[in-house]
Amino acid sequence: MGFSIRPITDRDVAGALDVVRDTLAEHGLEFGVGSETDEQVRGLPGSYSERGGTFLVAIDAAGTVVGTAGVFPMGEGVYELRKMYLRPSARGHGLGARLFDACLAFCRERAARQLVLDTRDNMATAIAFYERRGFVRDDTQRRGARCTRGYRLDLA
Repeated sequence: MGFSIRPITDRDVAGALDVVRDTLAEHGLEFGVGSETDEQVRGLPGSYSERGGTFLVAIDAAGTVVGTAGVFPMGEGVYELRKMYLRPSARGHGLGARLFDACLAFCRERAARQLVLDTRDNMATAIAFYERRGFVRDDTQRRGARCTRGYRLDLA
């Protein structure tokens, strides 16, 4: 399967919204409830790019958005990894690693000291993915009301 990763464009927003909405529902969550970051997806690409962040999409061979991942500045040298989701059909192909690596490269290019995120206990596959990449649990990074865990990756 051929996938490409690139910054989101206006024409990708509806597809990205679908990926985010469907992935949240898969984990028993409702889009727009318990996280202000959901609403920022509607305002892409400007809601991220105008603040110094980026939002990436993974596109399949048919041109469909099958994955998302955003990086948003949280303060001096600190970025938050957000909305890193894949359609079930896109999982298991190394696409999550490619999205993460692109987000990490974006942060390193900006001399970031930390990459942080929050997630939920029932997202066990995602938690294992983050821990394999060196994230350590840090619940002070929990921002969304629906999140139960926070993580931090020190880059400096």
